[in-house]
Amino acid sequence: MAIKIGVNGSMDRIIADLGRVKSGVLDKAVTLAINRVGEMAITQASREMRADGYNFTATEIKSAFTQRKATAGSYTTTLKVRRKTKSLMNFRPRESKAGVTVLIHGSPKLIKGAFIAQRLNGLTGVFVEDKSAGKIVLRRQKQYKRGSKGGWHSVPSRKLYGPSVGGAYANRRIQDVMIRLMGDTFEKRLTHEVKRLIG
Repeated sequence: MAIKIGVNGSMDRIIADLGRVKSGVLDKAVTLAINRVGEMAITQASREMRADGYNFTATEIKSAFTQRKATAGSYTTTLKVRRKTKSLMNFRPRESKAGVTVLIHGSPKLIKGAFIAQRLNGLTGVFVEDKSAGKIVLRRQKQYKRGSKGGWHSVPSRKLYGPSVGGAYANRRIQDVMIRLMGDTFEKRLTHEVKRLIG
């Protein structure tokens, strides 16, 4: 997912409010302001996602963003958000006879029939039996069925994953907050940068 932040429409009114400003100073100020708004947008996105109940850390959210910064003559900064999903083992899984409970967003959710198991490569995950999937050699964490034996077994199963930061960012409420932030912040930031540059 990519989000572009740029100068929309005319800046005549903003420039008039700032008074007489050299074009070189204004060009630099616009570039700095747009890039700073992009950085602020990433920070706000982190706050909004965590406030919305997503089980991501601030560091994890920020590291999922990359920013291609604006330059002189190109008044646009682009934010890209990776859609790399995480194993459900990162969402506080708890196994019971009914399945596995995870905390992804808001309150814990039960995935019926799921189980925690280890693969031959040593990695642990949350799986469900799936006859349409290929067989995987697994060792289950717990055995609830009467007469079941521990150890390694070849099971037709599918590993489960949680959401990505990019998927969470697509939340409509979070998008609306970000659009308002960008619109409300740019003019103030531009004024600040101009005043700072002209001393």
